[in-house]
Amino acid sequence: MKFEFYMSYKNVISWGIAVLGFSLIVFFFFKVEQAFSDTKTVDDVQQAIENFQISIWCGWVLLTGSAIYLRWKNGKHTLFIMVYLIAITAFVILGLYVNQGAELELWSLGSSFRENVTFMVIINILLICGMTALIQGAIWWFSKKWHRS
Repeated sequence: MKFEFYMSYKNVISWGIAVLGFSLIVFFFFKVEQAFSDTKTVDDVQQAIENFQISIWCGWVLLTGSAIYLRWKNGKHTLFIMVYLIAITAFVILGLYVNQGAELELWSLGSSFRENVTFMVIINILLICGMTALIQGAIWWFSKKWHRS
């Protein structure tokens, strides 16, 4: 049995897009960290948090696109598992920063559960994981049908 490490250029491009999506999330994470560490205005901090949330979703699109290709062509779930872990971690971090802003009295959170940070984090995690699971299930379903054999 011969072990060869061979990646086609399409696999390299797919992993490159995944790294780009992850890098996008990490870049805006550092922007949020910088906004909290520097003495900036409330608007700058809020803008940094909004950009971080948008970067999570944009990064998810890039990561999921790569995961779809790798699952369809190679049958590997590795990148899908990474998408779940990255998304959950990123939204938990987002919640921590929103909570930190409330503790620093940059803004106030409502008293009801729907205005709570935990609710926002849970909704985003359920939404992103649900959409990823739907896509992953669709790929599984269409790869098992008679027209793929």
